[in-house]
Amino acid sequence: MSRQKQGVRLNATDFYPTPSWCYKNLEIDWTQFTSALEPCRGDGRIYDWLKTHISDVDYCEIREDRDFLEYKTERDLVFTNPPFSLAQEFIDRSVSISNTVFMLLRINYLGSISRHEWWKAQPPVAMYVLSKRPSFTGKGTDATDYAWFVWDKTERITRGIHFVSPPSKEQATEDNKLCAEALATMEN
Repeated sequence: MSRQKQGVRLNATDFYPTPSWCYKNLEIDWTQFTSALEPCRGDGRIYDWLKTHISDVDYCEIREDRDFLEYKTERDLVFTNPPFSLAQEFIDRSVSISNTVFMLLRINYLGSISRHEWWKAQPPVAMYVLSKRPSFTGKGTDATDYAWFVWDKTERITRGIHFVSPPSKEQATEDNKLCAEALATMEN
């Protein structure tokens, strides 16, 4: 997910690869989840990472005709960087089929008159603020702050606001390279 410029998408496919430090640096015991779903597999980086921690992982990917909004199977965890244009729909669907939901969103997604009542009806129980702005393109950040918004029906996730450690220099260098390559591959 990333910004728009005067109502025009800077990336027509709404694909923005998530730098790995954004999820690898979360201090969560992932083994406590019995199953997981990545609703926006994209280039597979989050999906592949989830598989290293959870034995039962599935995915959706609209470009493969696997539409998440039609997904019916219940999952213990839904974890994704959703398309900004469908974030609310993705959250609603995720909460309906899962015990725990992690969505990477702009922090300013909280501020919206049109979402005011919706937020009051289902506020997140935790937020994991990215201490550094991520570069989804590998070419710099978009001057927007992000956080993992968390909805949890269990007691596995500590309630409140938490902060994700920034990437090491090595992580940032590798992620910038991989994100730029993934974006170039998807655009071709």
